[in-house]
This record gives sequence, C-alpha cells and structure tokens, in this order.
Amino acid sequence: MRLPAPIRSALLALAAVLLASTVARAALPEGVTETSYVLSSGERVLELAIDVPANAHDVWGAWATSAGYQSWAAPVAHVDFRVGGAIETSYNPKAVVGAKTNIRNLILAIVPERAFVIRNLQAPGKTPFDAPTFQKTQTAVVLTPLDEQRTRVTLINSGYAAGALWDGVYDFFRTGNAWSLTSLRDRFAKGPTDWSKAQVPGGDVR
Repeated sequence: MRLPAPIRSALLALAAVLLASTVARAALPEGVTETSYVLSSGERVLELAIDVPANAHDVWGAWATSAGYQSWAAPVAHVDFRVGGAIETSYNPKAVVGAKTNIRNLILAIVPERAFVIRNLQAPGKTPFDAPTFQKTQTAVVLTPLDEQRTRVTLINSGYAAGALWDGVYDFFRTGNAWSLTSLRDRFAKGPTDWSKAQVPGGDVR
C-alpha cells in the first residue's frame, strides 16, 4: 500500500530530524540512556534517564530538601518543595538565597515520591543558551523503583520548537541534564559531591 504524498513527506521529514540529532550530537556519559522523541506537532521532547543505586524514598529526598539537593546538584540550594514553591540554586559557593543571579525553578506539580514538574523562572545574567527560550519549556522528574535499592530517574524536558535558539537550548540541556543525572547517581554510589573539584557544564550557570 502506497502512503499518500503528504504523509510520506511528513515521515521523511521526521526521519531526517531524528537522523540529524543522532549524528550531530555528542555521546552521553556511561549509564545515561536517551529516549528523546518528536511529537506529531513537531514539538521535541528531550528525555534522559539513569539508574541510581538507592531506594526511591532516599532519591526523592535528594531532590525535595535543601540539604539533599546540595549534596549533588549545587553547592548553594534552597528548596521550598510544594506546588507553587521553588528550587533556588547557585554554582557560586558564595551566593546568597534571593540573589538575582541565582537559578530559580517554579514547582508546578508533585506526585509524592514519584514525580514532579518544574519550569525555570530565573537564570543568571549570562548563559550559553537563550534563557527566555528555555523558560518556555518544562521539565518532569520521574522516579521509577526498580527494586529495594535501585531507582530509575528520568528527566523529561518538553516544549522544544524548531529554530536556532531552540537548538542551542536543547543541546545545552542534553549535556547538562546528563551531567545532573550522573551527579545524582554518583552521590549515592560514591558520596556527596565535592564542589571544590566538580566540573559543571557551562561554568556556574546551571
């Protein structure tokens, strides 16, 4: 059966996008898996995951508390974990909570110990990506218990349209989210992050 020309064209365009993404983008760190995809609308979804050697309750605490977040995600963190609350961080160890140069993510939804959704409200003044473009996306963090001491953590960053600005944001957070996942895994496999030695993608902007 021969498909109608418009459908064939759409499938070929989608295949080209997926092929270009596969060829052009760098390999991810060991242990990070990618299941990114494109919706029929053309919207791109960046989806990465990693298996963490800890139970879901402990992994949730690493996201949902200030001390937990500081142990792997950023040296300065203030977490107000509720719908309408925010996760505020900085990669500058001398930063103070409330500074306009901090990163601030609004919490949009929570399923306790299973998932939550955030959207960026504030980014540092200088970033290697277009911050207003990134702020049009949202990120879901999903925890899937694998057994009593293993949890799969999936970051689903959705809302990507076409264009150079979108491509720049997508590529930055493909690398950045992979770094976050490996940092979270290593926090449980090796211990809390030593921020005096940590190499953060993009300097201190994430």
